[in-house]
Amino acid sequence: MAETKGLVQKLKVTVGSATFLYVGPSPTNTSLFFIQRTAGDTAEQASVKDDMVAALASAMVARREVVAIHAVNSAEVTGLRIDPV
Repeated sequence: MAETKGLVQKLKVTVGSATFLYVGPSPTNTSLFFIQRTAGDTAEQASVKDDMVAALASAMVARREVVAIHAVNSAEVTGLRIDPV
């Protein structure tokens, strides 16, 4: 697994589709990631994904750095960490 650390510069939440997040040190220097809810997700998986989106929105507003966890060659976020200050 790979980790990408930075501020959430932009978050685009769409109903019934993926949530897109731009993580990086500045608005012009970001990496694009996504969180995808699917029909095959269990209730627990869907809840975790919803919680990650809520945590990302909160971190973006508070200007807190996040760590997006993803596969090495994938932009799909599978985990999220917000380290203590």
